[in-house]
Amino acid sequence: MEGRRAGRLPALRAIAHHLTCAGLTVFFWFIGTSGIMLFFRNIQRHQQQIIESEEKYRMLFESNPHPMWVYDLDTLKFLTVNDAAVEHYGYSRDEFLAMTIKDIRPAEDIIPLLDNISRVTTGMDKAGVWRHRKKDGTVIQTEITSHVVDFGGRRGEIVLANDVTNSLKLEDQLRQAQKMESVGLLAGGVAHDFNNVLTAIIGYGNLLQMKLAKTDPLRPYADNIMITAQRAAQLTQSLLAFSRKQVMHPIPIELNGIIQGVEKLLKRLIREDIELITRLVSADTTVMADRVQVEQVLMNLATNARDAMPRGGTLTISSSIEELDEDFIATHDYGKPGAYVRLSIADTGAGMDERTRERIFEPFFTTKEMGQGTGLGLASSYGIIKQHKGFIDVESEPGRGTSFHIYFPALKSDTSRNGVHAEEVLKGGTETILVAEDDEVIRNLTSSILREFGYTVIDAKDGNDAVREFRENRDRIGLLLLDVIMPLKGGKDAYEEIRTIRPGIKVLFISGYSADTISKEGILEEGSSFISKPVSPSELLQKVRELLDRKD
Repeated sequence: MEGRRAGRLPALRAIAHHLTCAGLTVFFWFIGTSGIMLFFRNIQRHQQQIIESEEKYRMLFESNPHPMWVYDLDTLKFLTVNDAAVEHYGYSRDEFLAMTIKDIRPAEDIIPLLDNISRVTTGMDKAGVWRHRKKDGTVIQTEITSHVVDFGGRRGEIVLANDVTNSLKLEDQLRQAQKMESVGLLAGGVAHDFNNVLTAIIGYGNLLQMKLAKTDPLRPYADNIMITAQRAAQLTQSLLAFSRKQVMHPIPIELNGIIQGVEKLLKRLIREDIELITRLVSADTTVMADRVQVEQVLMNLATNARDAMPRGGTLTISSSIEELDEDFIATHDYGKPGAYVRLSIADTGAGMDERTRERIFEPFFTTKEMGQGTGLGLASSYGIIKQHKGFIDVESEPGRGTSFHIYFPALKSDTSRNGVHAEEVLKGGTETILVAEDDEVIRNLTSSILREFGYTVIDAKDGNDAVREFRENRDRIGLLLLDVIMPLKGGKDAYEEIRTIRPGIKVLFISGYSADTISKEGILEEGSSFISKPVSPSELLQKVRELLDRKD
């Protein structure tokens, strides 16, 4: 038995060993199979995450409101573009994929573009603002942000293009407005002293003309003095108009009526080889405006149009009613939404490039030869229009003419007052007038003019002197002629004190200061009589006679 048992033991051990090996094999097979399954499951999960991530980024790319694309850094070919790029640039997707990024750049920007690409490295790149050309030829300003990517094994760059054309335009308009305002402040500041000088020249020149017979050999000298002085006065008024500091006398007027009124004058102003066409809307074109200043704008623009057509052409003046909405106002940075009367002056002349167009409203800027223009015509027109709470827009291209579009806020009115003042005969009188003027030359001139036409004049060198003279002569003074701004006491304060002595005394204020300065004195708002320097003797005499004859 023991022998049999001893004989079985190796067999049992062999079976046990076999079973143990088989178990271990099954165990390791199970472990291995589980590991492989877990490995593949992780791979699948990772692949799914990649797919989901790619889908997320694809959606961000496709649905981005800004144009985006990927291009090959070696060939510069577009590899893919989003819907916003297709819509904004006007090219179809297939057209984009057949192009390189050089095809959307102006020719002069290609070399800077290649130079910029040669410096591309990894990471984010803010390339700044570049010019892009759309399919219709429009050139836009775009802010470029990019990043190097691997695109299907190709070294590419993903680009986001933000169109900042309108933003830059608004910034330019703000800078231009600030520059215009600075020059306007300078113009208004020098106007007072310049107007005093011109008042003396014009006044004494006018008196000299009165004393000289038309056959006197010295008469031409006096006439030329007056002509030159009037030109200087017009320059001053143009500067004040540009700076929007002219004294305005707005009334309801029909723009169509103004155009018709100056049409014959414009035909004489332009040459015979230029055809003048007017196209006026039949609707009501009433606006609140100063007739003389609007006529000045028409004359300035017609003169510029004439000079832009040296070989003849067509000048078209038209009117229309425009309803401007919030979008238009926001885009152009103009006024307020509402109804406007649009006045358009279009020529078929040489036109302007963009750089010239940006500067045309600057004072003293002119494209004419030396001595052929002051550079104030368009500047003063700009100021007049702004002072009327309107705005002006310009369209022009070299060789395609120029169109100015002027917008005045429409005024709902059944009637417009377009009365023409009849020329008055120069009259004098025998009344006593108190003249208060701190400038001795102007004071002597004013007194001489008034005495020449029969008036008795009492002189005062400032407001305090005026009050003192009035107290001594209160019963015989018929009119006060007061300079608004004087040392010690101005004309307004002197008038207020004199009025307590004798209520109802008539007054005529005079000043060479700009309209905003006069407004601060509270004179224009009260409706007081006011006359601006430089003033001619005839204008002064007519205003004095008008006040003395008025029945209050």
